[in-house]
Parts: sequence; C-alpha cells; structure tokens
Amino acid sequence: MRSRLRSTIKWSCTLLTVLLLVMWVGSAWWWGGVDRAPASYVGMSAGRIGIGWREPWSITSMTGDWVFVRSSLRIQWWFEGRKVASGGTTFSTVLMPMWPLVVLAATPTIWIWWHDRRSPPTGCRNCGYDLRGAAHEVCPECGATPKGLTVTS
Repeated sequence: MRSRLRSTIKWSCTLLTVLLLVMWVGSAWWWGGVDRAPASYVGMSAGRIGIGWREPWSITSMTGDWVFVRSSLRIQWWFEGRKVASGGTTFSTVLMPMWPLVVLAATPTIWIWWHDRRSPPTGCRNCGYDLRGAAHEVCPECGATPKGLTVTS
C-alpha cells in the first residue's frame, strides 16, 4: 500500500511539474485567461500569472470568457503590481511569476525520483557501490553492512 501511495504521489507531482512548466513556457507566446469584464480577470502572460480587479471591490454574476491571444516572445521574472485609473474607476493588477510555482512543484518531484532510483543487484543498498569481486563484510565506500546481499564474482 505504501509503495502504491508513493507511486501515485510521484506521478502526480511529475504531472503537475510538467503542466506548470508547459504553461510557463507557453505563456511566453500566448496570453490566456478568464476575463470577467468589467469586474475582474485571471490570466497568464509573459511567464506570470495575473489577477486584476476593479476598485472598490465588486462581485458580479457574469460568466467568464476564456481568452487566448498570441503575444510576443518574452518571459518576465519579477512580481509587479499596477493601478490604472480611467473614467473614475481604479483597476488593480497583481502579477506573480510562475517560476516559483514550477520550483515548488519540481523540488519534491526530483526528491522522490532521486530516492526511488534503483541500485544494481550487486550494489550496496546504501550508496550503490558495486560490491562484485571479493566478499565484503562492509561496503568499502560508505561502511554500511550489505545485510543479506550475496556477493559473487
């Protein structure tokens, strides 16, 4: 059961990491999001996720429309906040780079894949050092006891 859960977590993290990476790289060429004009929008562009709203804050019952627009190739790496006033209404936007999300998803993914790597059947279970050749009481590389590992030449 434990290995099944670990496998599920490993592949879920891998899928999430790949999806975020594709979205991050794809956002360099395409702007996409849900526009709930005139009240708010959520979207991604230039390697960032953007959230915008009208001030004072208002909630509308309008349905969102998906918008995808081709944009110029660019990736921006920083946070940004904007306020734009027009016609007596202030519109605020917060832009967050997607790379921290990619790093947050990739870190446990790399850790799980690293710890699930297999050592050769004649290797030390601790460090993977090849123990073929002479019989070893302990691993000459890390000092661990092979624990039931039969070493043959």
